Amino acid sequence: MSIPVRKNLYDAVLEASKADTWEQATKEWSEVSLIFNGIGRSNCVCGNAIKYAYELFNGVTGKRLFPIGSDCVRHFQRISLDQQLEEEEKLLRKLENLTRKVQKKEVIRVNKTDFDERLINWLWKKGAFKSNRGNQFSPEKDYHLFLEVFQGGSWTKAEPLKKARMEEVLEKFIKPFLLGKSDDQLYLVKLGKEKIDYEQELRIKAEKERKKRDKIAKQYADNLVLAMGPAERAYQDYFGLSETLTLEERQWEKILFGKNRTERSIKSKQYQRELEKDQRIASQDPLERKQKQVWLLNSFFKDIPEEKARFSRLLTIYRKTGEIPFSREYLSNHLFDFFYKMKAFEFEIAPDKVRDFLKESLKAENLSSAQKSWIEGILTNCIKPFLERMII
Repeated sequence: MSIPVRKNLYDAVLEASKADTWEQATKEWSEVSLIFNGIGRSNCVCGNAIKYAYELFNGVTGKRLFPIGSDCVRHFQRISLDQQLEEEEKLLRKLENLTRKVQKKEVIRVNKTDFDERLINWLWKKGAFKSNRGNQFSPEKDYHLFLEVFQGGSWTKAEPLKKARMEEVLEKFIKPFLLGKSDDQLYLVKLGKEKIDYEQELRIKAEKERKKRDKIAKQYADNLVLAMGPAERAYQDYFGLSETLTLEERQWEKILFGKNRTERSIKSKQYQRELEKDQRIASQDPLERKQKQVWLLNSFFKDIPEEKARFSRLLTIYRKTGEIPFSREYLSNHLFDFFYKMKAFEFEIAPDKVRDFLKESLKAENLSSAQKSWIEGILTNCIKPFLERMII
């Protein structure tokens, strides 16, 4: 005899389904996945307390049901869901074992006792692997390293440098994630400063090698081409540049990223200031913010309505895609002046020069890989946060 379905679960499923009967509605649900954060119990949509929560996906309506316990998943009486649930419960046992070891501060190794490929994939999808200097700000490198060592046999056979890196990832990221103690906000502030420091260090080393290469080249024929040094090559690879910087681009690089260590150190502090600014803005009354934004837009674009329409297109495409197209359809000199006046570039070393660089780049027929890289950084660090704060 089957256990009757709780009313809360029954109502929640029908509300998120296209069908209007329980038997037909349950057929729409096609996927179940484990949502785990290691921070204790919560309540299922049916009302019962559950320690580990699952999520169901409706393939017809596209809606998700969360949190839901394993007992309620079995109420759907779908073989496919039961099979998925069985796989998820195998993963759960691995997670429970690993979390228990973390809590008891026991030794953890990347072997078949503590890990499997599914668990590593799950940790990757949940964001347990994070960017930092050790992986050159590419967390997928750590993910592939764990897979490589696991598939290769065992932790003990790993090369010393790889083993040291995995121990760092376990201590700094995976263990705090399993304990539910990771502070994403503090991590992002630290990451921002760490990344800028690393990039500035690369620029300084590359610049020294460029100067040395230029000095040697001047002593010989003008058509002499010298190979790049290791620091300059590392700089090119990190930023994805496909050609060496021209003299003009070197001048822009010094303007945008600082001519000396003092200027560069100013830029490395910007993330903390940006966070503080975001916190101040978030504490403002939403209605007042909206009224102020409307007034600023109307005031600035009063005599240039076509630019106000362009800004509207930019805001619409950003909200739709999350991207900012660097084209004259969405950007213009007037808009760069607007962003400058609204202090979107205030945390850059030379805000007015950033504006000038964007204006010149927008006029260019072909952009170099260096220009593209710098433009992407400015759009991400300056204009995207500004658009995020728009609530009109």
